[in-house]
Amino acid sequence: MKKDSVIEDIKRAIKPVLKRHNVIKAGIFGSYARGEQNKNSDIDILVKLNDKAGLIEIIRLKMSLQKATKKKIDLVEYEIIRSEIKDNILRDEIVILK
Repeated sequence: MKKDSVIEDIKRAIKPVLKRHNVIKAGIFGSYARGEQNKNSDIDILVKLNDKAGLIEIIRLKMSLQKATKKKIDLVEYEIIRSEIKDNILRDEIVILK
């Protein structure tokens, strides 16, 4: 399947979940964003959450995303990306929600 088609399928699956969980901003990075994924790849998703979101809400979001995509999700908050890898992550990012 072509990269654009795969990304569109992911967007369709996760955008309603992101909105339902009050995510402010989101993007895909990593192997899916680069078109290098394989059948065992997880989906790397960057998120900016509402300031009131706690650990339980983050866990619920991750579980909902995994259910929607039927894939393992690696959820990373924009605010806590390590500075030494931030440029690479943001270069790959495909914005889903802004």
